Amino acid sequence: MYVVVSLSILSVLIVLSNFCVCLLVYLKKALRTNTNWLMVSLAVSDILTGGVLLPAFLVKPTSVVTSYLICIILLSGVANLCAVTYERFVAVIKPLEYPFRAPKILKRALILSWLLPIIYSLLPLFWSTNQTLKIHKAYMVCLELFGVVVPYIFITFAYVRIFKQVRQSLAMRKDLKSLRVHRNERKQISSDAKVAKVFSIVASAFLLCWLPIIYITTAKIINRIEVIPGALPVVSLFTVATGSLVNPFMYAFLKPDFKMSIRNCFTKSTLTDTALTKCNTEGQERRSRLRTGLGNSPEENGYFIEDTSQCSLDCKL
Repeated sequence: MYVVVSLSILSVLIVLSNFCVCLLVYLKKALRTNTNWLMVSLAVSDILTGGVLLPAFLVKPTSVVTSYLICIILLSGVANLCAVTYERFVAVIKPLEYPFRAPKILKRALILSWLLPIIYSLLPLFWSTNQTLKIHKAYMVCLELFGVVVPYIFITFAYVRIFKQVRQSLAMRKDLKSLRVHRNERKQISSDAKVAKVFSIVASAFLLCWLPIIYITTAKIINRIEVIPGALPVVSLFTVATGSLVNPFMYAFLKPDFKMSIRNCFTKSTLTDTALTKCNTEGQERRSRLRTGLGNSPEENGYFIEDTSQCSLDCKL
């Protein structure tokens, strides 16, 4: 019972938090960058984790359909992380080529990060998902190798290169303080470093969340199911759910452009509330003065009415 309630709460939180990421990118034009569109794609895979995978497990934990959903959704998460990593790699390592390659990278990454997981996940349909066949065991080995190990080797290598490149660039420009262009370059490099830090943390967290699944899959491949603790499959669901929940909070608190947009939202909201309160207070005072007859002449009464109308217009604006 506690497991069902906990997973249900996690499911709702995952959907809401990742939906907020998508909504921010949709509403804020400044956030509609190549990197952030790939983040939206990753957020969609997390929404599927919370809105489809977890409920499917809770309803039918032994269903064959659930196995396909788990494979598609989790592989799409890995594929989207690889896509974001590759986009950042090109942006930092090859900055001169990036403006020309960015649209193609975005288009291909969005297509491949969803198409490849779907195709690979549905391959067992050709042998009716018979787990006793050798081809299925080979399929599981390839799934673990090319679906987890190879992508994270690539992600680790890419971020090591990115950090080295950023460090070298900062070292080369640390003494150039006189010209404005150099300050802008240092600012851009610093921003790239922060973005790389965010996604490296996201990738590390996702890998940690996959460790229980890697252990379970490896045990099944070598026919050592007895070494799998009974609670580990449930724990693996919690780790995957936690990873999908952590991602949007990392974006909100660590990624510079998201932090700025959220801060602007709260700042504008506060200013609007203050303005409305001020207008309402002034309007009440003017109407009170009008009712008490402080404006004795028609001209004075006309001024009061004009001021009240102007205050109402300001509040609407």
